[in-house]
Amino acid sequence: MDCPRCSRPTRVLESRRGDGSAVRRRRVCSGCGHRFTTFERAAEPQMQVRKRDGSLQRFDRTKLRAALLHSTHKRPVAADDVERLVDAIAIEVESAGGELAAEKIGALCLSGLERLDHGAYLQFLGTLPEGPLNPEIAESASASSVRAARESASLPAEAGPRTT
Repeated sequence: MDCPRCSRPTRVLESRRGDGSAVRRRRVCSGCGHRFTTFERAAEPQMQVRKRDGSLQRFDRTKLRAALLHSTHKRPVAADDVERLVDAIAIEVESAGGELAAEKIGALCLSGLERLDHGAYLQFLGTLPEGPLNPEIAESASASSVRAARESASLPAEAGPRTT
């Protein structure tokens, strides 16, 4: 690493574990004698999601976790189970070379939620778009979605204005 003052090479005086996965290094410049500290972290693999329009977006574990937790709200699903599902999906993205289609990630979420809780599965399914790019989701959505069940149910006639 080069010195921030004079851009000459530096040497490490001391290394120790820092916060979390960081390594704290005390350095000194061989030219000007300036001492400074660096925190070095291993670079996380660049994982991306290919959206329907062809654009790429950074894979965001926090966003995925929030969507899954939203679908499991008031359902008998532990947060640890959701975290394991997010980990499994992240591993799948990483094993696919760091890039995976949004439809595939949605299908992985659905299969994981179906194993955990059918109500959470239906809740998440209601958030996905139906379309020709994901026929199994569209087929499943029309067959078992809450929205389809509501539309097909015979509802009582609308009541007129109340009189008291």
